[in-house]
Amino acid sequence: MRLSALVAGLPLQGFAAGDPEVSGLAYDSRRVVPGDLFVTWAGERHDGAAFAGDAVARGAVAVIAAAPPPAPAPPVPWLLAAAPRALLGPLAARLEGDPGRHLTLVGITGTNGKSTVAALVVAMLEAAGRPAGLFGTLGHRFRGEELAGGGRTTPEGSDLVAAFATLVTRGGVAAVLEVSSHALVQGRLAGVTFDIAAFTNLSRDHLDFHGAMEPYYAAKRVLFDRLRPGGRAVVHLGDPWGRRLAGELAAPLTCGDGGAVSVAGLDLTLTGSRLRLLTPRGPLTLATPLVGRFHAVNLMLAVAIAEALALPGEAIVAGAAAVTPPAGRMEAVAAGQPFPVFVDYAHTPAALEAALRSLREVTGQRVAVVFGCGGERDPGKRAEMGEIAGRLAALPIVTSDNPRGEDPLAIIAMVESGLRKSGNRDYRVVPDRREAIRKALAVAGSQGYAVLVAGKGHEREQLVGSARLPFSDREEIERALAAAPGVTPAEAGR
Repeated sequence: MRLSALVAGLPLQGFAAGDPEVSGLAYDSRRVVPGDLFVTWAGERHDGAAFAGDAVARGAVAVIAAAPPPAPAPPVPWLLAAAPRALLGPLAARLEGDPGRHLTLVGITGTNGKSTVAALVVAMLEAAGRPAGLFGTLGHRFRGEELAGGGRTTPEGSDLVAAFATLVTRGGVAAVLEVSSHALVQGRLAGVTFDIAAFTNLSRDHLDFHGAMEPYYAAKRVLFDRLRPGGRAVVHLGDPWGRRLAGELAAPLTCGDGGAVSVAGLDLTLTGSRLRLLTPRGPLTLATPLVGRFHAVNLMLAVAIAEALALPGEAIVAGAAAVTPPAGRMEAVAAGQPFPVFVDYAHTPAALEAALRSLREVTGQRVAVVFGCGGERDPGKRAEMGEIAGRLAALPIVTSDNPRGEDPLAIIAMVESGLRKSGNRDYRVVPDRREAIRKALAVAGSQGYAVLVAGKGHEREQLVGSARLPFSDREEIERALAAAPGVTPAEAGR
């Protein structure tokens, strides 16, 4: 497609003549192939425009950037845009023939629960005979195969369009997306419209990026301006933000107390949950392998989304039963040990509280929790998470969790202030995460505790400085249990 046709009507200004043929898009100069249009913007650490020369040398036929070209200017058209990143999706849709228009699109936003709700909705769509792709924190997949753009919860616009094209080619008819607040602010979903926009909840997270809760809410709120004609908003009424959102929208489908979908009965065990829901079509009873009360809330929201999609009741029931529990979301680790061990991604105050309450409820046991807080992220939540762990866990063990460029001990000290506030004097500080996990398992083996290892969930790396060190909570637990299947009280006290 000629450059002039590709960019027609978009908010651009040109700095050079020429109308080359464009065959693709790139935003990383290292991935440019001849015929690409190079789209670049200033990131947190680098301005991509500095790599425009490299992109042109690799075959880029034009550049879109936020600033004029350097001197000497590259010998290709250089177009100016106020927000180049937000043009990736619309440009890719023009090049690819807008594959998203062939798909039913479901967007799910909120602080916690997105991955589980998305997995449930995909399982229900599949059970209804509507093959669906899944885009989220755990990857971008269609029926077990990877799609383009993995690595972010919500991919860049051009990667998303490419994945939509692949999805359509493989027979997909729907896509379910976890939608992050970062993606909405950065314009990664510009040009994408949804049949369903759903809200899980809102609690403290990402305030290092948004600054305060009101801008964080405003970012999430943007998704609901992206509905297609006839699209439907689905809102969980479980917190003040959800209730506020429901009041701001026209005729949303709601769930939770007072909503169109609500829980009438709940049976929780260590191996799953059984729910009786009240829905617009009448009572619905579901069984699922998901463990914990907070997963019951996720299932309720997924059912509300399925209602908005008009899925058959039998598909909703079958999908809930067939769903594969997402990795690191209250995931049981069973290696023959006589006590329950779970891994959970809980890295926010609300998520940690929900996970601890759920584990106490389903086990009826005291809980040892291994947790920490990420570096170069909102420091305000550290003491809050410490207080929650001290209040709800019999044995909190604070450790390191992706310190990045911060001093791990300084992060731990902030968490400790909350632990002291809780009044729990049995907490321990074990900066080495591997050793912290081993100590928690030793206590559980000798004193009959349940164990929760929180914060990393599915992650397979520990971020220390600029290094990405291999580390999986699940694998460390399995390794420790294999090495010491029986522990003694003496070991637990070390």
